[in-house]
Amino acid sequence: MSHDEELQEACVRFRDDPESYVRFMYDWKEEALKEWDGPDKWHCEVFKTIKEYLAGPDNEPLQLAIASGHGAAKTTLVAWIIEWFMSCRPHPQVVCTANTETQLNTKTWRELAKWHKLSAVHEWFDWTATSFYLKAHPDTWKANAIPWSENNSEAFAGTHEESVLVVFDEASKISDKIWEVTDGVFTTKKNIWLVCGNGTRNTGRFYECFHKHKRFWKTWNIDSRTCKAANKEYLNRLVEQYGGEDQDQSKVRVRGLFPASATRQLISTEAVEKAQSHQSEGWEMLPKVLGCDIARFGENSSVLIYRQGRKVFDPIVLPKQDLMQTAHAIVESMKKERPIQTFIDGSGIGAGVVDRVRQLNFSVVDVNGGNSSLSPRFLNKRCEMWWEMKEYIEGLCELPKDVKLKDELTCIEYDYTDKGRIRLDRKTDIMEQYGFSPDRADALALTFAYPIADFSETGLELDPQVYED
Repeated sequence: MSHDEELQEACVRFRDDPESYVRFMYDWKEEALKEWDGPDKWHCEVFKTIKEYLAGPDNEPLQLAIASGHGAAKTTLVAWIIEWFMSCRPHPQVVCTANTETQLNTKTWRELAKWHKLSAVHEWFDWTATSFYLKAHPDTWKANAIPWSENNSEAFAGTHEESVLVVFDEASKISDKIWEVTDGVFTTKKNIWLVCGNGTRNTGRFYECFHKHKRFWKTWNIDSRTCKAANKEYLNRLVEQYGGEDQDQSKVRVRGLFPASATRQLISTEAVEKAQSHQSEGWEMLPKVLGCDIARFGENSSVLIYRQGRKVFDPIVLPKQDLMQTAHAIVESMKKERPIQTFIDGSGIGAGVVDRVRQLNFSVVDVNGGNSSLSPRFLNKRCEMWWEMKEYIEGLCELPKDVKLKDELTCIEYDYTDKGRIRLDRKTDIMEQYGFSPDRADALALTFAYPIADFSETGLELDPQVYED
């Protein structure tokens, strides 16, 4: 028997046994997997549930829901199950999505690429940025990475055939509308729906999998400190930082539980999508406002965004550079676009940029998001800016068709302090959860830092000489 025939025979043998498939197809403890000795205990519990379901008479689809803290290797499980399903099921149909397009492309789908390369059957398949398919049957033996959209929910409807797998990664923030459409897919037995993520919200369909609809789902709450792949020292430090195990942040980011206090998505995905497909009119004669979010090096980027009336222009993402170069880039942009007001994030390292721009005789407003808000409704200035931006977007503006801007605008959630003031997710928490900082969205929010007067109110005429070198 040839090696290829041995692999084919193994795929037939492990058709209903994902754990045996995973243990057989990867060279554990060798080279790239030298730190791995196989799946974690909780992975095996999920695999066992799948195996028992496929061996039994149950005619209902299998629905699996996993909530965990950070570092539990949820996305790794997703990659393994897709690999197993694609290798062992005839002409499968697999749909995979995530909370944001950024998460889907840079984490979920990339994790599949990593494990595909390590698999013994990697030569059978091709991986692209949007699909994963069997070379011999590229049209009918396929997995697709599909960003979800409330305006295009049909992508998650349709098939009623056997061998269907649907995966929601970071499912807590996937729209209920997408869940409802997906419900209609599972009318055929022996199909699988896997949803996983951090339990960031105590509302919505992901939360209901563990509560209201628990009888329909097989559920796991995974404390990351029990997982082999997790950084336990870091997780214990998070618990201490958040003030104890019973604090909501500890529950969500470490213990795999849901928060006690209600949180809400600040800006709805539907509102952002409408704004990105809208064309505003009458903005040409209104003044421009510039917002500048400042970063130095590392993962974050310095971003400039102009807003003019109901139109927002494409973000200007500056290269990684020192603060003096960033200051000069802002000045050059101001000379070209002539905004009536420029707001710069002056907190932290941004203070140096503010000072340099002023030294060059340009008038800017220094904004510190941690300062007090003008309205007592908000915990701080950052909350107030974001709330003003929320109302602007919901009032229908024209946003650029920028995927990262959409992800950043829709990832922020809010709740209330003990005194009833509105507060937002911290930037550090967003970075930990999503792997990106909302730099574009913060730059746009800065344009709402303080009220500005338009030309009609002031009679102001911009003097071109002001901007000469």
